[in-house]
Amino acid sequence: MAGVSRAILIAETDRGLQMCAAAARLSTTQGSSMEVFERSEGDERNLPLVKKVLASGHKSLIEHQTYSVAFENVSVLAEQFMIEFRLASFIVKSRRYVDFKNAGFYTPESMKGNPRYDSHMARLFTDYERLEALVPREDARFVLPYSFRSNFFVTCNLRELCAMALSLSCGRGAAFSELKDLGFQLEGQIEARYPGVLDSERGRYKRTASAPLIPVVGEPVAASPTAALIAAPQDAQGLLNQAMEFSGRFSSGDYRGLLADSRPRELETLSYTFRIGGASLACVTHFARHRMLSPLFRPTLSALNGYAYVLPDSIRKNPEAHAIYLDAMWDNALEARAMAEGGLSPEDLSYYALAGLTAEFLMTINARELLHFIKLRSCERAQWEIRSLTERMQSALIRSFPDLFSLYGPSCRIDGACPEGRLSCGKPRPPICP
Repeated sequence: MAGVSRAILIAETDRGLQMCAAAARLSTTQGSSMEVFERSEGDERNLPLVKKVLASGHKSLIEHQTYSVAFENVSVLAEQFMIEFRLASFIVKSRRYVDFKNAGFYTPESMKGNPRYDSHMARLFTDYERLEALVPREDARFVLPYSFRSNFFVTCNLRELCAMALSLSCGRGAAFSELKDLGFQLEGQIEARYPGVLDSERGRYKRTASAPLIPVVGEPVAASPTAALIAAPQDAQGLLNQAMEFSGRFSSGDYRGLLADSRPRELETLSYTFRIGGASLACVTHFARHRMLSPLFRPTLSALNGYAYVLPDSIRKNPEAHAIYLDAMWDNALEARAMAEGGLSPEDLSYYALAGLTAEFLMTINARELLHFIKLRSCERAQWEIRSLTERMQSALIRSFPDLFSLYGPSCRIDGACPEGRLSCGKPRPPICP
């Protein structure tokens, strides 16, 4: 199914320029915040003032302007690029619930009019449809390529939107024609509203000169998930007890009381770094949605070079589904290898990555966000792959700090109630605080 990749600004803060100009004036102008705001209404000096302050290095004032963007008919590769912006909010279509057999796929410029590319991508969608009739949709999706179409919303402030646009058009996204075009689309719409606002930032965004990945596609092999704790506080218990005593809200060691609190700031003093392996590219999206953790991902192309894949139990236990799945994995590996040997650029080869291929990444997260993460991802309703990785993470954390992390668990255990409503598994765990 054909479709044009578009980025469209669909909503914005009312009187945003007035707000940004008032923010620029507030620190050096007499009067209350409302007086400064009202005096800025309709002032022809608003835009020149904003540009002047930005040129001096004070970027925070444009954070008072917020935009919502609709990304339409972009590839999943583009989606993955966008969701790595940590100061933005995203809503994407769920691959667990939405049927993607008619979603269609993006075709890079180098492949337009190439019947071989079209035929191969269509074959993968056919495999997806065949698997969907045999196993849960959330498992069938693993044969979908990174070329398949995605539609999603993004909301962020103007500063982050500028960073996104310039990263696409002239930063690390510029090597991909699709991403570069989306960046130019955003630039044009930003410039129409704030002429010149991008000028002071453009020079900071240059294509990263990283070591190129050699597109040598590996042999398909099933992978096992891993979650190694590679960095933790040397004396986590002592540090947390000190934080609890300092705040004066809890007695030392009252971890049950801390976890039951609505604002357990003390947990933010503990920071942990994991090395996650054997996680599907689809699963990576789950991690990226947690905005308060810091992930570091390898390029998508690395999944093709390694070509390790996730094998869901539902597929492994169904001979027909297993045969379809393995055929799809092997056929895609051979096709991607042929395209690489034929001179297809590494960037365009990335569209051959399948959602079921695995990625390795680093993730740094504090104990407060871990509480939120584990509450959601250890739930019986959570997707099975991220639940499995979450359990491995918690096991490593328990070994590191058993008195605290043995108390972590799903919402029913922490909050004493299930947030899933009628979708509850019906097997609540005993709460840590009766």
